[in-house]
Amino acid sequence: MTEMDVWNFMVSVREATGINSIGIILMIGLGFGISTAIYNNADANLVAKIAATVFVLCVAMGFLFNGAVAEWNINQAAAGLVWLSENTEGISPGGQLIIEANDPGAPFSMVPSLFPGLFILSVLVMQLGGIWTKK
Repeated sequence: MTEMDVWNFMVSVREATGINSIGIILMIGLGFGISTAIYNNADANLVAKIAATVFVLCVAMGFLFNGAVAEWNINQAAAGLVWLSENTEGISPGGQLIIEANDPGAPFSMVPSLFPGLFILSVLVMQLGGIWTKK
């Protein structure tokens, strides 16, 4: 394994999570549309409200999972760079920055940091509020 292998792995996963993020953003927008439709329909039934709630909660889980994969990826790349720095002639200054800025080898965790957590919480409050409150 070389430093370039680690960088290629990291970039490949970042591209995949970036593409997945586009889908999640579209699904969040769809959730707002569903929420608005239910809010504006006085005759919306309980089954529709439950289905919409399940949908927006699943999208939120997808958001959390995608973020967790992105963070785990960079932490594992940092762990690979640590291994390379200890077992080869060294790594580049950019590789050293990746090590210092992250948590090498940290386990996978879907617990978000503060701002992504607040973001998804605010999205859920707005969507679920539209689904479960009356106009």
